[in-house]
Amino acid sequence: MLKTRNKQIYEEAGEWVVNLRVGEMDPVAHKQLEAWLRESPHHIRAFLELSAIWEETEGADFASGKSTESLIARARASTNVIPLESEGTAAHAQEANASPRLLPDTLGSAISTLARFWSWRSAVVAAMVLACLGFGLVELNVYRHTHFATGTGEQRIVNLADGSSMELNSNSRVRVLFSERERDVELLEGQALFTVAKDVVRPFVVQSAGTRVRAVGTQFDVYRKASGTQVTVVEGRVAVFATQEEAPPALVSTGEQVTVTDQQVPQARPANMRAATAWTQRELVFELTPLAEVAQEFNRYNTHKLVISDPVLAEIHVTGVFPAADPAVLLRFLRAQPGIDLVEAGGEIRISKK
Repeated sequence: MLKTRNKQIYEEAGEWVVNLRVGEMDPVAHKQLEAWLRESPHHIRAFLELSAIWEETEGADFASGKSTESLIARARASTNVIPLESEGTAAHAQEANASPRLLPDTLGSAISTLARFWSWRSAVVAAMVLACLGFGLVELNVYRHTHFATGTGEQRIVNLADGSSMELNSNSRVRVLFSERERDVELLEGQALFTVAKDVVRPFVVQSAGTRVRAVGTQFDVYRKASGTQVTVVEGRVAVFATQEEAPPALVSTGEQVTVTDQQVPQARPANMRAATAWTQRELVFELTPLAEVAQEFNRYNTHKLVISDPVLAEIHVTGVFPAADPAVLLRFLRAQPGIDLVEAGGEIRISKK
């Protein structure tokens, strides 16, 4: 009975992913998808598992049919697959405490359905769907390997399987991979605040452009900038390893910050904690900050981008607190500054000399 039910769930999940990608989702269908996902955490899990499989096989040649066969074979050979023999209490208790396990022979028809269509990263699609449906991600914390992303102006709190959490800032992307030895998170883009559950056996490691931040139980912020990775410790202590493997790690404690670049060995220094974590309160805090950096922060939250026409203006320093969700406040401030002119055109806000 359980085996049949799982097969049906995966088939339904496959159909929903396909329908979503080929544009057959009218408002009524979106409501039906929302209702289907809300029926059971098993529906959510099946949807994301198929998305993760699609992510791992990006670029495969599905036209020949060989990729589908090899994918199913790989799933069947996986050590992360167990049979579910009973619907009893023990089986459900085991499932609640374990990582996701696929029933190999329930995947075939669902994967075959997905294989008829080639799409871009379905894992991202799944995250977007759940965001649009307003799901808090508490029920998704059983997943060991998945992706999360936020759009312009969007923030999100993600609860992880180990009891840790991460809060994603606007325009951020992360990939999570938990194993028996390490809890690994890669910050692909943007910024995230991590609150780490203590586990001395499995360290929590965040990677960003070659930088590795290692923690056991602490809270810290990681910001991946174009110039380097900035790490700020809110509580506890972390070890920050630079891109140069021979360099010793920088030990960063509560209230300290370190910036890792290719040009210098990271050294901890006192941090402006309010400025570093103001984004969690939807604020932008600047203290003698160059206008070039102000523009970068503004552009993370807005579709109309600030563009500095004159390089001399990039070095003007700005001090103040501005709401991230109300760009008009910062724009009014800049217009009030002597010698600065703002012109909006073509989706840009150009800053030039008067």
